[in-house]
Amino acid sequence: MIRGLRFLGHDLSASEHLKVSEAITAAEKHTSGEIVVVAARQSDDYVHVPIHIATALALASPLAIPLLERLTPWSAISVHQFFLFQLGIFIVVALLLSLPVLRYTVTPKKLMHKYAHRNATAQFLARNMSATRGRTGVLIFVSLLERYVEVIGDREIAAKLTQKDWQKIVDEMLPLLREKKTAEALVLAVERCGGLLAQHFPPSKANPNEIADHFIVLD
Repeated sequence: MIRGLRFLGHDLSASEHLKVSEAITAAEKHTSGEIVVVAARQSDDYVHVPIHIATALALASPLAIPLLERLTPWSAISVHQFFLFQLGIFIVVALLLSLPVLRYTVTPKKLMHKYAHRNATAQFLARNMSATRGRTGVLIFVSLLERYVEVIGDREIAAKLTQKDWQKIVDEMLPLLREKKTAEALVLAVERCGGLLAQHFPPSKANPNEIADHFIVLD
């Protein structure tokens, strides 16, 4: 039984899940290539980001000593008091930025895309995309939190298709994903990939299905 899926406001019903799977089956009828779609809720929780920011602010707090001395010229600040001041900064900032909304806001997009790319590469290996006989596997990877999409082709596909071919597909997917039309975006990507593969890798007589699981959702 395929259950309805919900992640980051992207609702994916059982029928939409089936629609994506059927699109993959239909596309593979016209090619010897193997298409796998992986949709991840997120590629990391980024819990380390608030710790790093809080640590940096706490370490930079000695720069505030001149200001504190002006505000309280009648009293000296002891080492013990300043240590507690630093500790307080660390705890308050770390707890505040640990709230998911703030945590994902302060996390640099470049870092999020780095983690998403790493996840895409890991999924390519985990799904045995390089195990096909003709090295004609294609992974369509989407990480929703990071708003990241990547298409990875195996060795033989990379020899025939360029990054520009995949980028065109990504560019078509992104507007649909922004509108929370996840199923439509994935189906479109499958159809576009299937069309490119059919041109360069027509189906063989046997045309075996070498990879069983074609649509995987990581929550």
